[in-house]
Amino acid sequence: MLSSLFSTLFTMKFVQTVIRLATPIVFAAIGTFVAASTGIGNIAIESIMTFSALAGVLGSYLTGNAWVGVCIGFIVGICTALLIAFFSMKMGANAFLIMIALNTFADSVAIFTLYQITGDKGTTASLATPILGTLDIPVIKDIPILGEILSGHYILTYICWILVILLFILIYKTPLGMHMRACGLNPDSARTAGINVERLQVLSLILSGFFASLGGVYLSLNYLKIFSKAMVSGQGWMGIAANGIANGNYGVLLLSALIFAIFRAVSIIFSSSTAFPVDLVGAVPYFSVFFLLTLVSIINYYRTKRGKVEEE
Repeated sequence: MLSSLFSTLFTMKFVQTVIRLATPIVFAAIGTFVAASTGIGNIAIESIMTFSALAGVLGSYLTGNAWVGVCIGFIVGICTALLIAFFSMKMGANAFLIMIALNTFADSVAIFTLYQITGDKGTTASLATPILGTLDIPVIKDIPILGEILSGHYILTYICWILVILLFILIYKTPLGMHMRACGLNPDSARTAGINVERLQVLSLILSGFFASLGGVYLSLNYLKIFSKAMVSGQGWMGIAANGIANGNYGVLLLSALIFAIFRAVSIIFSSSTAFPVDLVGAVPYFSVFFLLTLVSIINYYRTKRGKVEEE
Protein backbone atom coordinates (compact mmCIF):
# COMPACT_ATOMS: atom_id res chain seq x y z
CA MET A 1 0.00 0.00 0.00
CA LEU A 2 2.73 2.46 1.02
CA SER A 3 4.88 1.55 -1.97
CA SER A 4 2.02 2.42 -4.33
CA LEU A 5 1.54 5.74 -2.55
CA PHE A 6 5.22 6.64 -2.85
CA SER A 7 5.25 5.60 -6.51
CA THR A 8 2.44 8.12 -7.11
CA LEU A 9 4.83 10.91 -6.10
CA PHE A 10 6.95 10.31 -9.20
CA THR A 11 4.31 10.59 -11.90
CA MET A 12 3.15 13.27 -14.32
CA LYS A 13 -0.19 13.29 -12.52
CA PHE A 14 1.55 14.37 -9.32
CA VAL A 15 3.32 17.22 -11.16
CA GLN A 16 -0.03 18.36 -12.59
CA THR A 17 -1.55 18.26 -9.11
CA VAL A 18 1.28 20.38 -7.71
CA ILE A 19 0.83 22.99 -10.44
CA ARG A 20 -2.91 23.19 -9.78
CA LEU A 21 -2.47 23.37 -6.01
CA ALA A 22 0.26 26.00 -6.40
CA THR A 23 -2.01 28.42 -8.28
CA PRO A 24 -3.97 29.90 -5.31
CA ILE A 25 -0.82 29.98 -3.16
CA VAL A 26 1.12 31.81 -5.89
CA PHE A 27 -1.75 34.28 -6.30
CA ALA A 28 -1.67 34.89 -2.54
CA ALA A 29 2.13 35.15 -2.53
CA ILE A 30 2.37 37.75 -5.31
CA GLY A 31 -0.54 39.62 -3.72
CA THR A 32 1.42 39.85 -0.49
CA PHE A 33 4.64 40.65 -2.32
CA VAL A 34 3.30 43.61 -4.30
CA ALA A 35 1.86 45.19 -1.14
CA ALA A 36 5.11 44.58 0.75
CA SER A 37 7.08 46.28 -2.05
CA THR A 38 5.67 49.63 -0.85
CA GLY A 39 5.97 48.78 2.84
CA ILE A 40 2.41 47.49 3.37
CA GLY A 41 2.07 44.17 5.18
CA ASN A 42 -1.21 42.85 3.78
CA ILE A 43 -2.22 40.02 6.11
CA ALA A 44 -5.86 40.14 4.94
CA ILE A 45 -5.11 37.94 1.92
CA GLU A 46 -7.10 35.05 3.39
CA SER A 47 -10.26 37.13 3.85
CA ILE A 48 -9.95 38.73 0.40
CA MET A 49 -9.73 35.26 -1.13
CA THR A 50 -12.81 34.16 0.81
CA PHE A 51 -14.96 37.15 -0.15
CA SER A 52 -13.89 36.92 -3.80
CA ALA A 53 -14.50 33.17 -3.98
CA LEU A 54 -18.09 33.70 -2.86
CA ALA A 55 -18.60 36.75 -5.08
CA GLY A 56 -17.27 34.83 -8.07
CA VAL A 57 -19.66 31.93 -7.59
CA LEU A 58 -22.69 34.15 -6.94
CA GLY A 59 -21.83 36.40 -9.88
CA SER A 60 -21.46 33.38 -12.15
CA TYR A 61 -24.73 31.87 -10.90
CA LEU A 62 -26.83 35.04 -11.10
CA THR A 63 -25.56 36.11 -14.53
CA GLY A 64 -25.06 32.68 -16.07
CA ASN A 65 -21.53 33.62 -17.16
CA ALA A 66 -18.38 32.41 -15.43
CA TRP A 67 -16.23 35.28 -16.73
CA VAL A 68 -18.66 37.81 -15.30
CA GLY A 69 -18.27 35.92 -12.03
CA VAL A 70 -14.49 36.32 -12.28
CA CYS A 71 -14.88 40.08 -12.85
CA ILE A 72 -17.25 40.42 -9.89
CA GLY A 73 -14.83 38.41 -7.77
CA PHE A 74 -11.83 40.63 -8.42
CA ILE A 75 -13.94 43.79 -8.06
CA VAL A 76 -14.91 42.60 -4.56
CA GLY A 77 -11.25 41.84 -3.81
CA ILE A 78 -10.15 45.29 -4.93
CA CYS A 79 -12.95 46.95 -2.93
CA THR A 80 -11.86 45.02 0.18
CA ALA A 81 -8.29 46.26 -0.32
CA LEU A 82 -9.55 49.82 -0.80
CA LEU A 83 -11.55 49.47 2.43
CA ILE A 84 -8.30 48.68 4.23
CA ALA A 85 -6.62 51.66 2.60
CA PHE A 86 -9.50 54.00 3.51
CA PHE A 87 -9.65 53.11 7.20
CA SER A 88 -5.88 52.92 7.70
CA MET A 89 -4.69 55.87 5.59
CA LYS A 90 -7.69 58.18 5.66
CA MET A 91 -9.27 57.44 9.03
CA GLY A 92 -6.03 56.71 10.89
CA ALA A 93 -7.04 53.24 12.09
CA ASN A 94 -4.44 50.53 12.74
CA ALA A 95 -4.08 48.62 9.48
CA PHE A 96 -3.15 45.32 11.13
CA LEU A 97 -6.19 45.42 13.41
CA ILE A 98 -8.44 46.03 10.40
CA MET A 99 -6.88 43.08 8.58
CA ILE A 100 -7.17 40.82 11.62
CA ALA A 101 -10.83 41.77 11.93
CA LEU A 102 -11.43 40.92 8.27
CA ASN A 103 -9.75 37.53 8.65
CA THR A 104 -11.71 36.82 11.83
CA PHE A 105 -15.20 37.28 10.46
CA ALA A 106 -14.63 36.51 6.75
CA ASP A 107 -16.06 32.98 6.79
CA SER A 108 -19.06 33.95 8.93
CA VAL A 109 -19.92 36.97 6.77
CA ALA A 110 -19.53 34.87 3.62
CA ILE A 111 -21.87 32.15 4.90
CA PHE A 112 -24.42 34.71 6.10
CA THR A 113 -24.35 36.43 2.70
CA LEU A 114 -24.70 33.09 0.92
CA TYR A 115 -27.74 32.19 3.01
CA GLN A 116 -29.41 35.56 2.47
CA ILE A 117 -29.02 35.37 -1.31
CA THR A 118 -29.56 31.67 -2.02
CA GLY A 119 -31.03 30.15 1.15
CA ASP A 120 -28.18 27.61 1.26
CA LYS A 121 -25.89 27.24 4.25
CA GLY A 122 -22.25 26.37 3.95
CA THR A 123 -21.96 25.46 0.26
CA THR A 124 -23.11 26.35 -3.26
CA ALA A 125 -23.16 22.71 -4.41
CA SER A 126 -26.90 22.91 -5.12
CA LEU A 127 -26.52 25.92 -7.44
CA ALA A 128 -26.14 25.43 -11.19
CA THR A 129 -23.06 27.62 -11.44
CA PRO A 130 -21.19 28.04 -14.76
CA ILE A 131 -17.47 27.43 -14.20
CA LEU A 132 -14.25 27.99 -16.12
CA GLY A 133 -12.79 24.99 -17.89
CA THR A 134 -9.33 23.72 -18.75
CA LEU A 135 -7.20 24.75 -21.71
CA ASP A 136 -5.32 22.47 -24.08
CA ILE A 137 -2.41 24.30 -25.68
CA PRO A 138 -2.09 23.56 -29.42
CA VAL A 139 1.10 21.74 -30.48
CA ILE A 140 2.44 21.59 -26.89
CA LYS A 141 -0.33 19.18 -25.85
CA ASP A 142 1.00 16.61 -28.35
CA ILE A 143 4.58 16.71 -27.05
CA PRO A 144 5.34 13.72 -24.76
CA ILE A 145 5.87 14.57 -21.08
CA LEU A 146 6.03 18.34 -21.72
CA GLY A 147 2.45 18.29 -22.98
CA GLU A 148 1.30 16.42 -19.88
CA ILE A 149 2.97 18.98 -17.62
CA LEU A 150 2.09 22.23 -19.38
CA SER A 151 -1.21 21.53 -21.15
CA GLY A 152 -4.69 20.79 -19.83
CA HIS A 153 -4.63 23.06 -16.77
CA TYR A 154 -7.36 25.44 -15.63
CA ILE A 155 -7.51 28.78 -17.43
CA LEU A 156 -6.73 30.77 -14.29
CA THR A 157 -3.57 28.72 -13.80
CA TYR A 158 -2.19 30.08 -17.07
CA ILE A 159 -3.37 33.58 -16.18
CA CYS A 160 -1.55 33.22 -12.84
CA TRP A 161 1.82 32.54 -14.43
CA ILE A 162 1.34 35.28 -17.01
CA LEU A 163 0.68 37.70 -14.14
CA VAL A 164 3.78 36.41 -12.33
CA ILE A 165 5.89 37.46 -15.34
CA LEU A 166 4.10 40.80 -15.74
CA LEU A 167 4.53 41.62 -12.04
CA PHE A 168 8.25 40.85 -12.27
CA ILE A 169 8.55 43.25 -15.21
CA LEU A 170 6.55 45.91 -13.36
CA ILE A 171 8.53 45.73 -10.11
CA TYR A 172 12.04 45.27 -11.48
CA LYS A 173 12.03 46.73 -15.00
CA THR A 174 9.94 49.91 -14.86
CA PRO A 175 10.33 53.31 -13.16
CA LEU A 176 7.00 52.72 -11.39
CA GLY A 177 8.34 49.53 -9.86
CA MET A 178 11.52 51.32 -8.78
CA HIS A 179 9.42 53.96 -7.05
CA MET A 180 7.31 51.29 -5.33
CA ARG A 181 10.42 49.55 -4.00
CA ALA A 182 11.80 52.89 -2.86
CA CYS A 183 8.65 53.42 -0.79
CA GLY A 184 9.15 50.05 0.85
CA LEU A 185 12.82 50.60 1.60
CA ASN A 186 12.61 54.16 2.93
CA PRO A 187 9.34 56.10 2.59
CA ASP A 188 10.84 59.32 3.96
CA SER A 189 13.64 59.32 1.37
CA ALA A 190 11.07 58.52 -1.32
CA ARG A 191 8.99 61.55 -0.29
CA THR A 192 12.12 63.72 -0.38
CA ALA A 193 12.69 62.53 -3.95
CA GLY A 194 9.20 63.71 -4.89
CA ILE A 195 7.48 60.30 -4.89
CA ASN A 196 3.85 60.20 -3.74
CA VAL A 197 4.22 57.36 -1.25
CA GLU A 198 0.57 57.17 -0.21
CA ARG A 199 -0.63 56.95 -3.80
CA LEU A 200 1.75 54.10 -4.58
CA GLN A 201 0.76 52.29 -1.39
CA VAL A 202 -2.90 52.48 -2.42
CA LEU A 203 -1.93 51.19 -5.87
CA SER A 204 -0.03 48.29 -4.33
CA LEU A 205 -3.04 47.43 -2.14
CA ILE A 206 -5.30 47.47 -5.21
CA LEU A 207 -2.94 45.10 -7.03
CA SER A 208 -2.68 42.97 -3.89
CA GLY A 209 -6.47 42.70 -3.67
CA PHE A 210 -6.65 41.88 -7.38
CA PHE A 211 -4.13 39.05 -7.19
CA ALA A 212 -5.58 37.60 -3.98
CA SER A 213 -9.11 37.76 -5.38
CA LEU A 214 -8.07 35.71 -8.42
CA GLY A 215 -6.76 33.09 -6.00
CA GLY A 216 -10.18 32.91 -4.36
CA VAL A 217 -12.03 32.85 -7.68
CA TYR A 218 -9.71 30.07 -8.87
CA LEU A 219 -10.81 27.90 -5.97
CA SER A 220 -14.54 28.44 -6.46
CA LEU A 221 -14.81 28.59 -10.27
CA ASN A 222 -11.94 26.30 -11.28
CA TYR A 223 -10.41 23.92 -8.77
CA LEU A 224 -13.19 23.14 -6.28
CA LYS A 225 -16.01 24.40 -8.54
CA ILE A 226 -18.12 25.41 -5.51
CA PHE A 227 -17.94 27.77 -2.56
CA SER A 228 -17.86 26.19 0.88
CA LYS A 229 -17.05 27.34 4.38
CA ALA A 230 -13.33 27.54 5.16
CA MET A 231 -12.48 26.59 1.58
CA VAL A 232 -9.40 28.83 1.49
CA SER A 233 -8.08 26.77 4.40
CA GLY A 234 -4.86 28.63 5.12
CA GLN A 235 -3.69 29.01 1.52
CA GLY A 236 -3.69 32.77 1.93
CA TRP A 237 -1.46 32.42 4.97
CA MET A 238 0.86 30.18 2.97
CA GLY A 239 1.24 32.99 0.46
CA ILE A 240 2.02 35.39 3.30
CA ALA A 241 4.56 32.92 4.71
CA ALA A 242 6.17 32.54 1.26
CA ASN A 243 6.64 36.30 1.14
CA GLY A 244 8.14 36.27 4.64
CA ILE A 245 10.60 33.57 3.61
CA ALA A 246 11.49 35.38 0.36
CA ASN A 247 12.35 38.65 2.13
CA GLY A 248 12.04 40.57 -1.13
CA ASN A 249 13.53 37.88 -3.39
CA TYR A 250 11.03 37.14 -6.18
CA GLY A 251 12.55 33.79 -7.12
CA VAL A 252 12.53 32.54 -3.54
CA LEU A 253 8.92 33.71 -3.24
CA LEU A 254 7.80 31.48 -6.11
CA LEU A 255 9.98 28.58 -4.98
CA SER A 256 8.47 28.74 -1.47
CA ALA A 257 4.94 28.73 -2.91
CA LEU A 258 5.78 25.66 -5.00
CA ILE A 259 7.25 23.86 -1.98
CA PHE A 260 4.05 24.47 -0.01
CA ALA A 261 2.05 23.15 -2.97
CA ILE A 262 4.19 20.01 -3.08
CA PHE A 263 3.48 19.34 0.60
CA ARG A 264 -0.25 19.94 0.00
CA ALA A 265 -0.18 17.42 -2.84
CA VAL A 266 1.64 14.90 -0.66
CA SER A 267 -0.92 15.32 2.12
CA ILE A 268 -3.79 14.75 -0.33
CA ILE A 269 -2.21 11.55 -1.66
CA PHE A 270 -1.41 10.13 1.77
CA SER A 271 -4.83 11.05 3.18
CA SER A 272 -6.26 8.21 1.07
CA SER A 273 -4.24 5.70 3.10
CA THR A 274 -5.39 4.25 6.42
CA ALA A 275 -1.74 3.82 7.46
CA PHE A 276 -1.58 7.43 8.67
CA PRO A 277 -3.95 9.43 10.90
CA VAL A 278 -6.03 11.75 8.70
CA ASP A 279 -5.53 14.75 10.99
CA LEU A 280 -1.77 14.27 11.01
CA VAL A 281 -1.58 13.99 7.22
CA GLY A 282 -3.80 17.08 6.84
CA ALA A 283 -1.38 19.08 8.99
CA VAL A 284 1.63 18.29 6.78
CA PRO A 285 1.41 21.50 4.67
CA TYR A 286 1.29 23.63 7.82
CA PHE A 287 4.26 21.77 9.30
CA SER A 288 6.14 22.62 6.11
CA VAL A 289 5.34 26.33 6.60
CA PHE A 290 6.57 26.17 10.21
CA PHE A 291 9.70 24.26 9.20
CA LEU A 292 10.68 26.64 6.38
CA LEU A 293 10.04 29.76 8.46
CA THR A 294 12.12 28.32 11.31
CA LEU A 295 14.92 27.32 8.93
CA VAL A 296 15.05 30.78 7.34
CA SER A 297 15.05 32.44 10.77
CA ILE A 298 18.01 30.30 11.89
CA ILE A 299 19.93 31.05 8.67
CA ASN A 300 19.28 34.79 9.01
CA TYR A 301 20.34 34.68 12.67
CA TYR A 302 23.70 33.09 11.90
CA ARG A 303 24.27 35.41 8.95
CA THR A 304 23.69 38.42 11.19
CA LYS A 305 25.89 36.94 13.91
CA ARG A 306 28.71 36.20 11.46
CA GLY A 307 28.47 39.73 10.05
CA LYS A 308 28.81 41.26 13.52
CA VAL A 309 31.86 39.05 14.27
CA GLU A 310 33.53 40.11 11.01
CA GLU A 311 32.91 43.79 11.81
CA GLU A 312 34.55 43.39 15.22
